[in-house]
Amino acid sequence: MSSTIDPTPDREEKSRQSRRYGLFGVSSTGGMSESQRTSMARWATAFVVIMAVAFLALVVFGSNRASGLTVSFDSQGGSEAVSQSVQYGETIGEPENVVRVGYTLTGWSLTPDGEQLWDFASDTVEENLTLYAVWEAQ
Repeated sequence: MSSTIDPTPDREEKSRQSRRYGLFGVSSTGGMSESQRTSMARWATAFVVIMAVAFLALVVFGSNRASGLTVSFDSQGGSEAVSQSVQYGETIGEPENVVRVGYTLTGWSLTPDGEQLWDFASDTVEENLTLYAVWEAQ
């Protein structure tokens, strides 16, 4: 009596094993309901979107920190003040020799109206900005 081996059952068994270990170790043909597959797809999509946003934020904020930031000065009628380049989080020096005939320079502000005075000793630069001269008539 000769024994013949039918290769078909082995192929079927291998096929079932490969299907059993699809995405997340769950069979793609069974084992998950449609709502479970939809929920998993939503989570995967949310994860990819969050990772993409985080990556873009790192690129944008990282490039500002690496390339440096510019602080411009608007003397509002006074002599010219030279712009300064600094790295993110650094302080800047107050421009020197800025004068305006008939006025005294009292400080620099983030706003043209002088409402938000800049403190050169403690304020740090976190973005490109313009500081405006605040003048007092003599």
